[in-house]
Amino acid sequence: MNKIVIIDDHQLFLHGLKLTLENEENTVAIFNSPITALSEINKHQPDLILMDLYMPEMNGIAMIDALIAAQIPSPVIVLSACEEYEDVYKAFQKGAMGFIPKSYAPQAMLSALDIVFQGDIFVPEDVAVKIKKIAEFEEKCKKSSLLSNRQLQILKLMNNGQVNREIAETLCISQDTVKFHQKGIYSALGVSGFSSRLKAIEKANSLGLLTP
Repeated sequence: MNKIVIIDDHQLFLHGLKLTLENEENTVAIFNSPITALSEINKHQPDLILMDLYMPEMNGIAMIDALIAAQIPSPVIVLSACEEYEDVYKAFQKGAMGFIPKSYAPQAMLSALDIVFQGDIFVPEDVAVKIKKIAEFEEKCKKSSLLSNRQLQILKLMNNGQVNREIAETLCISQDTVKFHQKGIYSALGVSGFSSRLKAIEKANSLGLLTP
């Protein structure tokens, strides 16, 4: 028997899920307000918290932060009827142990809970693919911030095989300006020496900076 807390502002879903879990011999406490839940959740010492990702008083991301601040160690699974996978990704970054779409059939949901009870993370395969793409894009953006837009332009032209004179002509700048930006590129990418140009291109490609 597991102790489960559900936090959701949709009454019909809240009580339907409660009944489903109680039929599996779980002890279930429900809250339609995340604020109320925060003040009372310690009384229940839940083995698992299920909560809606989007609630009027406090969204699921902020709620996870609040649970951590309150030192409530229970694993969290977020629920949602929406397909805002950026928010699902953020929830996992904050420490959520699972994501279950509200469209899931009861038995599929129960199987997902079992996975989390065993200490593993649950995310549907199709959602995992989307989250991975979001994570890759975010990482690429972070790496891209190493360089200015002008430096990225020059780096891409270098990758295309243009020499400094051609780069200067393409961008309507002087060759001295090209060399100035190249020094910044080499410094940002941590390359030096005689083959700095080649090293910079190789490093940029490995970081995904030159992909469309």
